[in-house]
Amino acid sequence: MTEHKCGGDLTLGGQRVHERLTREEPELIARVLRRIQEEVSDYRRLPVEELTGDIAGITRQAVRAFARSLREDRELNAAELREVGASAVRRAEEGFPLEAVLTAYHVGAREIFAVGSASSGSADVADLLDVADRVLAFVGTVTGAVTRGYLEELRTKVGQEHTARRTLLSVLVDGGPVDVVARSAGITLPARYLVLSVELGPHADEESPEVDAEIAVRRKLRRFLAAFEHACGDGVLASLDGPGGLVLLPLAGRRSDWPAVLDAAGRAAGVTVLAAAETAAPAEVREVAAQTGEVLDVLRWFGRPPGLYHLDDVLVEYQLTRPGAARDRLAAALEPLDAHPELVETLETYLALDTNRRRAAARLHVHPNTVDYRLRRVRDLTGIDPLHPTGLARLTAATAARRATHP
Repeated sequence: MTEHKCGGDLTLGGQRVHERLTREEPELIARVLRRIQEEVSDYRRLPVEELTGDIAGITRQAVRAFARSLREDRELNAAELREVGASAVRRAEEGFPLEAVLTAYHVGAREIFAVGSASSGSADVADLLDVADRVLAFVGTVTGAVTRGYLEELRTKVGQEHTARRTLLSVLVDGGPVDVVARSAGITLPARYLVLSVELGPHADEESPEVDAEIAVRRKLRRFLAAFEHACGDGVLASLDGPGGLVLLPLAGRRSDWPAVLDAAGRAAGVTVLAAAETAAPAEVREVAAQTGEVLDVLRWFGRPPGLYHLDDVLVEYQLTRPGAARDRLAAALEPLDAHPELVETLETYLALDTNRRRAAARLHVHPNTVDYRLRRVRDLTGIDPLHPTGLARLTAATAARRATHP
């Protein structure tokens, strides 16, 4: 087996490769820049001063780094890789595509090889293969440095944006200098938000013993929010955990399809969604978020099906469950039933099914006569007759108050 030569001794066409690269550096850099512009469309959109300045500078650094690595027979050192990584950070800061940056380095490597091997002949095959191998190694090393630098900056940027949005959401909900926080974060506040308090059903994967439940929850939340971001852009603010939470959607003009958007988000996440919604100016978000949270509680207590609701949809139920002496007394009216869970279940089913005793009996898997008997027992224990219109209204209120008091 033939051993590889020292990099400084690699010769093509009668001249050491590193010396040829150094001698022809100006023309080589010009060739690289021309080919980058021809083959990578993103670079054609850059200002001329950036191409002739920063881009030409990092090209020069890369060419010199490769030539030095040949002369000294080594890989790129830490300082050279830092230069490459720093340039990638600048591209990430500008929002320049990583794919374009990597393609440009590959173009540059091909030009380095083309210039270095331009005068090679049949007697240079062994050295030519060695140079090709070193160029490929150079590309791999540089690609790693570029990717690390770019992604680290991207993670930092994403982390900062996430922190800024969390801070803005916190100030909107808890109170504080909203305008100041928004300006410092570079976020333009909408005129109004749709404030959503949401309850998310569990995804099937969360209860599967073969699936990591935490991963399933994160996947559910990511898909749920992605549907809103698709509909509303990147101004969505959210504080969610597995069971639900708060979402603020920026309102751009008037739209009446929010139920459809919510339904699409639920389908994307693979879960049912129960939501209370109201619109609010940024300064009103704190008050409205508290209200939608209360409305969501009412929806839960009354067993409303999944969907989008407003306060107007549950005005009576909302008022019946407000804290106070009347609510406490209404809830206390059903305390005699505490020792009889079958009576509580029968009464709640009877009320939920619009006082249809036959349907209630079917739901409970008992005979209709059993439902009649249990309703009479409710009357005897509470003094309120569920078969009388006045008693029915009072029991409906008492059941709501009981749920509000003992959710």
